[in-house]
Amino acid sequence: MFRYSFRRTVATREPTQSPSRLLLLAPSQGLGGGIERYLATVEECLRAGGVEVHRIDMLRPGQSLTAAHRVRFVLRVIRTGLRLGRMDCVMTGHRNMIPLAAVVAKIVGARTAPIVFHGNDIWELGRSYRAMVSRSSTLSPITVSSYSAGALSTLGLAPILPPGIAPAWRTTLIKEGQQRRAPAAVPTVLSVFRLPAWEDKGLPVLAEALAAIRQRTGPVRLVVAGHGPQPKALRDFASAHPELELHENPDDHFLASLYGEADLFALCTRTRPPSTGEGYGIVLLEAQLAGCPVVGPASGGSYDAYHDGLTGLTPANESSEALAAVLLDLLTNRSRLARMSSRAAELAAATTDPGEYARRVITALIGAPPADSQDPDFPKQRTAAEHLLESSVRS
Repeated sequence: MFRYSFRRTVATREPTQSPSRLLLLAPSQGLGGGIERYLATVEECLRAGGVEVHRIDMLRPGQSLTAAHRVRFVLRVIRTGLRLGRMDCVMTGHRNMIPLAAVVAKIVGARTAPIVFHGNDIWELGRSYRAMVSRSSTLSPITVSSYSAGALSTLGLAPILPPGIAPAWRTTLIKEGQQRRAPAAVPTVLSVFRLPAWEDKGLPVLAEALAAIRQRTGPVRLVVAGHGPQPKALRDFASAHPELELHENPDDHFLASLYGEADLFALCTRTRPPSTGEGYGIVLLEAQLAGCPVVGPASGGSYDAYHDGLTGLTPANESSEALAAVLLDLLTNRSRLARMSSRAAELAAATTDPGEYARRVITALIGAPPADSQDPDFPKQRTAAEHLLESSVRS
């Protein structure tokens, strides 16, 4: 079920005629992945709301995370902080930069310095970093799902700022969903993730589940797309599974077409101690915007990304048998799949309203938008509750 919650009080900002100022420390740009999409959407929303954003990226394409590069990044952040002067907020996109965030927040006199926790980084957080955050009056956790917020409970009540969808990308996905064609004779199951993480994202289990289904129903296409590079082990796996169609580094236009063509989207993230599954799964939201029903991971924070039983289903556990049961249930019931497709598109569009999300972002990070800022210039839509009520009446 989609949820938005802010359970920790952030320092509020008194209305002022000058714009709020935020320094964003990002782990990367141009390398792909859910964290990049998350931060890019947050940045776009802040700018649309009149916030002055200064972003510094640790890594860009072609760069390696060497010790020398880390030192240069630290020096660049400190120099930038000294040059910019007072900032309202220092936002950190990854827990590895917590010590740097603590230093630069003091340099710029920031009232708040939220650190975004996305999922596995919670379980990998060392004691020294935990102590640094829990004892600081400025550093504070913020996370992407209610599940992750629970995992962060030892650091206090973390506000939840779930992933949003960039307005242009959202429009592309919605248009793709509006152009959905009649189901093909051979159904298609799609999965999207960073290709180096193919095992953690459950591709072997998904392939095994579909192999069992094919023995009962006949052909089923399996399409996988994501940012590379492809590990050799994945190339070997693909060679051994000719039914697997693999797309490396698809552009947004092609990725949207894959979402639109798929009958069902599956994200099968594994639970591997000490980490615990998917933090949220923004690709689940993208698929629904394109009208594609979803099957989410058996555990983790993805429950916030869809309505179980209405726009998607959840396996009972992480076994291939449980996954196959859910996939078979949907793939052999085309009328139910069509209803879920329609509701997925409607509810995802309503839940990801850009203007509402921008206001949530600004409230969570700044405390309140500046008094002279206009509402973000994004199109308004009906609420999710209105869509759900209408869908229930029609059905």
